[in-house]
Amino acid sequence: MNWIEQKILGLFVKTHGVLSKPLFSGKGLVFMLHRILPANERNQYTLNRDLAITPEKLEEYILFFKQKGFQFISLDQLVYFLENPKQLKQKFICLTFDDGYIDNLKYGLPILKKHNVPATIYITNCLPNGTGMLWWYLFENHVKISSNLVIHSSLGRREFTWKDEKDAFDLFGQISEAIKIIPEPELSSVMSQSFGLSASEIQKQCTEVSLTWDEIRQLSKEPLITIGAHTMNHVSMKQQEESLVFNEMLQSKLEIENYIGKEVVHFAYPFGGEFDVSKRDVELAEKAGFKTAVLNQPGNIFSSTKNQLYAIPRMTLGDSTSAERIGFYLNGIYHFSTNGFHKTY
Repeated sequence: MNWIEQKILGLFVKTHGVLSKPLFSGKGLVFMLHRILPANERNQYTLNRDLAITPEKLEEYILFFKQKGFQFISLDQLVYFLENPKQLKQKFICLTFDDGYIDNLKYGLPILKKHNVPATIYITNCLPNGTGMLWWYLFENHVKISSNLVIHSSLGRREFTWKDEKDAFDLFGQISEAIKIIPEPELSSVMSQSFGLSASEIQKQCTEVSLTWDEIRQLSKEPLITIGAHTMNHVSMKQQEESLVFNEMLQSKLEIENYIGKEVVHFAYPFGGEFDVSKRDVELAEKAGFKTAVLNQPGNIFSSTKNQLYAIPRMTLGDSTSAERIGFYLNGIYHFSTNGFHKTY
């Protein structure tokens, strides 16, 4: 953000969004969520706590946005309204859930049905296949029993050490990048060695939290639920070879379609930040046959989003999302603070 944009941002904040709202609030918001857990289960985590929202908070947000005059729409409706803007009579919210956790069915579906709210669940195929490498959870557990982590792959050896839990979690960004660049075919063996866990222990950790294919098929029959794809193995796409990335996309789509008997046309980039998604990957998403693809990069939705359907921004939403941040979402201040005058990818 240049100094002019910084000055304008300060003015937007000083005027409480009155000036920013007409320019940057857009047509609506797409929210990125992951898990839905009761407070006692959510609070078992520290590093990964914000990957979960409590059922009570999810319901609170639904009621809040409805009271504010927003309509909840599906991704198919989002595409329709972007292509037919005159049909859009009120601002909208789109809910999306990444990965494919069992709690989406157990705790999320009843709330969505109660309030007639559509949502998309993006499936990472390795979760129902029982081969998921949920290393962000493995790391949190590892910190409790160790003061170092050694990552040894074909790219070389990296070692991280820490004094306490806080120190370890402060290193997570560096550790995350070190893991993401590991070639996918090596990841399972490298992580098994790094965390000192057997393949069966890692599989157990995966299957305990994941939807099964039967449950995904059940969800796909719900009128409010759209099933999307999220790659076979939750790879940081920008860090992998092009042929592997395209296969990760296409095989994820085809396998899900085979299980649910429906076409899968919506995609979410794993991790989804600037470190993880390149222009190449955006082009591959279209080549793989998807109609939309969503990022983990903040932004409101505008009419111009119809020109970037393979790079749709999403805002985060959770128990720790402050009322001030929600206000900044709605009046466009948060969008401007992260994107400046740029509305597109």
